[in-house]
Amino acid sequence: MSPQRLAVLRQRASFPPPVVEIAQGPIWDLDVIATWSSSAWRSTGPGRPPAARARRLIGDRFEVEALIDKGGFADVHRALDRQTGQPVAVKIQRDIQDLDGDAARRFKRELRVLTGLTHSNVIPVIAHGDMSNQDEIWYAMPLAQGSLHDVITEFEGKDVEIADVMTQLCNGLSYVHDAGVFHRDLKPANVLRTSDGQWAISDFGLAREEQPTTTTLTMTGDGLGTRLYAAPEQWNAAKTVDARADVYSLGKILQHLVTGQPPFVDNDVPTSPLSPVIQRATAKYAQRYENPRQLLEAINRALATSPEWQSDETIARLLSPRLTLDSPDVSAIEEFLLWTQGIPSDDLVDVVPILVRMSTNGIAATWKWDAVAFLTVYEKFCNFIETYREFGFEDCDGLADFCHRAVVATWDLQILRHTIRALPGLGFNHIRWHVRDVLTEILQGITTQDRALVALESLQDASTRSGAVEWSFEEFAVRSLQPLLRTGIRKIITENQPNE
Repeated sequence: MSPQRLAVLRQRASFPPPVVEIAQGPIWDLDVIATWSSSAWRSTGPGRPPAARARRLIGDRFEVEALIDKGGFADVHRALDRQTGQPVAVKIQRDIQDLDGDAARRFKRELRVLTGLTHSNVIPVIAHGDMSNQDEIWYAMPLAQGSLHDVITEFEGKDVEIADVMTQLCNGLSYVHDAGVFHRDLKPANVLRTSDGQWAISDFGLAREEQPTTTTLTMTGDGLGTRLYAAPEQWNAAKTVDARADVYSLGKILQHLVTGQPPFVDNDVPTSPLSPVIQRATAKYAQRYENPRQLLEAINRALATSPEWQSDETIARLLSPRLTLDSPDVSAIEEFLLWTQGIPSDDLVDVVPILVRMSTNGIAATWKWDAVAFLTVYEKFCNFIETYREFGFEDCDGLADFCHRAVVATWDLQILRHTIRALPGLGFNHIRWHVRDVLTEILQGITTQDRALVALESLQDASTRSGAVEWSFEEFAVRSLQPLLRTGIRKIITENQPNE
């Protein structure tokens, strides 16, 4: 048929509108033709489809537009929500009377589970119902913008983006587990991108509820998840799996994100900060993280030392509870020292709260692990507190107390030097007498000539900040100090007095 003849036919009222549409577009695109042929627009008989068929409504609300996906027993259609004017997806299980028991029960289980869940990282149910006259049951959900499976190869080497995806999945799955539901079929194809750019968990057809109903799954292979992502125990005891089975699947998704390849081999993970996280998440049952929250914490810890991954505020929040234990673990100490090496002395706002909460034992452990690195951090800290003027009263007290603990825990001359230089400025700038008392107490503990000389040199440096040393000492306090310190401090105060 010539283009001219087709143009004439398109002008006739009897010419089917769907044919007009595809005739103007890619008429040889077989995918377009197949979609139209299986859609509600397509009539099984010759001629134009009946008006009722063309305007098919689901639940008197959702106007079917096109078929998105066709399964063995259920189809997913794109539809228009007449109430909101927004596009949605409608999943319809057809011919329910002819289905085996498992297929119908899974669909109903998925509907029941989803109806009770409301979280930004879980695909919700907008509405649901059944059409007894057509032997179908259905539910409507937001229309997704594709799945993680479609783009998963784009994440390789992008730790920031990978962590963002995993954060959303762990948050959504934690919510699901708190509701007493275990998914059992997590995989990239079941992670959908919502219209607002969020990743959301979908397809709860294999989910198990913590308090199971009389509905159970048969022990068929397709009822136990997907081989590459399902935990080993699902193939032996699918009815009794718990949160760790979903953690395993999350670990496999993480492996796929990191490598850019399907997780065919358990240990097929290149060297990466996330390698040990993947290995533990996909380890034997007893060795895995117990829940998605633990997995997410491990991901955050693994990437906490990567500046491009997280802000200093976030890193500090993650490290603080680990580093401020009375006996912090070595990994926390190592991460903390590595992180702080790259922070300039005038930008320690996020570091200071961690330091002031460290115990004497914690400081000693950090010093023992890497004295050089700790000394570098401590010098930066002292430079910062000496000149920063926005500390509150309680902040000043905590800073001074930490300095005292550092002197006691390390008994190092350089730590002493930085401390004695910084405290006069801290106390003077904030008019805080507790800081002055701590300084005096530290100096009162000095009995040897070498430590007295180091302390006196530091006070001479501090005296260049006008008024700091003079403000820091009363005569009765000076009398209690080691002789060299007594003489030296009096000399500093005398020399700094204004000439009359």
